[in-house]
Amino acid sequence: MTAYQLQKDLCAEVELVLKDMLFPDPAGNLVHVKAYSQNLPKREQNITIGELMEEDEADDGKDPYPFCVVRLDTGSLKPAHEVQKVKTVLVFGIFDDSLENKGHEALLNIFERVTERFIREPLLNDRYRLNEEEGIDWAVNDEDWYPYYVGAMELTWDTFFVTRKEDKYA
Repeated sequence: MTAYQLQKDLCAEVELVLKDMLFPDPAGNLVHVKAYSQNLPKREQNITIGELMEEDEADDGKDPYPFCVVRLDTGSLKPAHEVQKVKTVLVFGIFDDSLENKGHEALLNIFERVTERFIREPLLNDRYRLNEEEGIDWAVNDEDWYPYYVGAMELTWDTFFVTRKEDKYA
């Protein structure tokens, strides 16, 4: 199975795992986490050369929060083991403008939900297996970006490959 297909399947699985969790977006609506492959979509900005962006245009509420970016980090193939390891990083972004400044709690709940899913059942679409030796690592941004909160999880996957065909007449 390809790393590209793993990325697509992981995007769909993250959205499924978090389907019953709602988070505020910058416009004040409660919405589901949207997963993206590798990068967030680019924002269209209407800026004329020589002019600065208007203050209200910079904060137009179109930031893609809440989000998950599923990044393919590294991969390695050891033919003797007939498995490819693919390291993925799930980057989560949450918007929380409450004055309690506790957006990190939402990130920790997301980490717990995703971790439970893959520890309980390490297979993804019967094609990929979480590499349990590598474990699951997570981190929360240590800088204060209020009202934006960002954290990441690192998961390594074993993809299943067809075994090498041996020449039985050799």
